[in-house]
Amino acid sequence: MKQALLFSFFFSFVLTLQAQTLKGRVVDAATNDPIEFVSVYLNTTTRGTNTNDKGEFALAMPAGTYEVIISYLGYEPLVHRVQADSLPPSILFKLTPKAHVLGVVEVQGKRDVQWHDNLEVFKENFLGRSWIAKGCKLLNPEVLTIDFDQRSGVLVVSARGPLIIENNLLGYKVEYQLTDFTYRTKEGYVTFEGYPRYEPMQGSKSKQRRWDKNRESAYRGSAMHFARALQQQRLVEEGFNLRRLYRLPNPNRPTDEEIEGARAHLRACGNTTIVSDSISDILKRARFPRFVERLDINPVPYSEYLTTGRGKARLSFEQFMQVVYTGEQEEPAYVSSTSNFLNGGSARKPTYQTSVFSLQSNVVEVEASGNFLNPLDVLFEGYWAWEKVGDMLPLDYKL
Repeated sequence: MKQALLFSFFFSFVLTLQAQTLKGRVVDAATNDPIEFVSVYLNTTTRGTNTNDKGEFALAMPAGTYEVIISYLGYEPLVHRVQADSLPPSILFKLTPKAHVLGVVEVQGKRDVQWHDNLEVFKENFLGRSWIAKGCKLLNPEVLTIDFDQRSGVLVVSARGPLIIENNLLGYKVEYQLTDFTYRTKEGYVTFEGYPRYEPMQGSKSKQRRWDKNRESAYRGSAMHFARALQQQRLVEEGFNLRRLYRLPNPNRPTDEEIEGARAHLRACGNTTIVSDSISDILKRARFPRFVERLDINPVPYSEYLTTGRGKARLSFEQFMQVVYTGEQEEPAYVSSTSNFLNGGSARKPTYQTSVFSLQSNVVEVEASGNFLNPLDVLFEGYWAWEKVGDMLPLDYKL
């Protein structure tokens, strides 16, 4: 009986492994010829492989839902979402050549000082400004196309191929398929999208120990750490305090109509410095923030914003949530970036890492890996918004 049970268990385990292996083939969409050395990987993980000379690949998948990225230089990348527990026997992927490869000759002019200045702005707002991000190196900036509109203050960056990043403090080589980067400098608002593949770097035992220590530091208090703790309903145990945050119209700020009327009156008077007290008062109060914040100091029960079932967790709430991580304080660089130095002011003292997040859709699903299923449905502010790609870890990272 014991032998039969053991055999039965081993057989079912083998079947489970086979069911979690994604198999497929990659060909040219026009010729149907197989493409060799195509990069195939699970988005934001260390799990990836390359196609063989027949365009075939096999990729082991852990449990969960993932975006499979098919990427090859000169072709448009493909993104295909799959579930590990319901994989087809095989998938055929057809890659389409990029437009400029089909015949448009792209002439690269000499990059001037402004281009290099804009490159530094891009790296600060893409890789980040933390001590870990400063250890990152962008190895192929030549693939970037940078466009800055001085009138609107909008910086747009695209890439002709995957960005190759060495994160020397976390011990990863990152291949990042950038699909969008927009920095609205006047509003201080950055959005970017892409599909990173992580490859652990090789090093000595002492290097590995440093990387492990730095990875844990990057993980603690991160959005991924928060999402995992949320999925397990262990926020307090993991050091997170979550409170409701309300933003209300500032009663001391004039309406937009009043402000525009005062500015129109000023223009009609030739922008003279002599204006009536009422106009002067409106223009002065126009500098006030649009909203005032009110924080509810009472803990928020999970039942008010989180539903669980069948191994899934779903977020749903209105307004904003403030998250304070009590396990670490803010980095000095973040303190400096958020301090008011006007009128001879000095930098404030560091406090616990504080972030704000809101939902851009009615429901957002949170996976056990620490991934928000549709990341663009979640808007981060504060510390999580300050941390960028340089501080990110793959979704299959474990302490």
